Amino acid sequence: MTKKESFESDNIETTKKIAYKFADRFLKGRERVVVFLKGDLGSGKTTFVRFILESFGIEESEFNGSPSFTIVNTYGNIYHIDLYRIDEDFVYETGIFEMIESGGIFLIEWPKGSIEADIVVEFTQIDENRRRIDVYHS
Repeated sequence: MTKKESFESDNIETTKKIAYKFADRFLKGRERVVVFLKGDLGSGKTTFVRFILESFGIEESEFNGSPSFTIVNTYGNIYHIDLYRIDEDFVYETGIFEMIESGGIFLIEWPKGSIEADIVVEFTQIDENRRRIDVYHS
């Protein structure tokens, strides 16, 4: 990743606007893209994914939350993946590599293994309400 763009949010509406702009700029119109979402628990990764999905027309009522236990939630050609509970060796057994090869938009929380990202989004909680969102891309 050669470029870094930083955004700051101090409320949910600002985070939503950032997620919509991110989806428009980096995701829409692409046949395959792998996005890593990094940050501490509660830093805003899953909320960001929810807003990205909304920008694609997926209603909040259709959003299944974090796939911590299911590992993958699928929304058409968009895959929300959470590897938090997964051992690195088990990543190979999940079939995620095969999914990525077939194409789609992959939003991966807690990435591990040898999956390579096209874009990395890093969330830093500054205080109770403020988050910095750094986007690394080429």
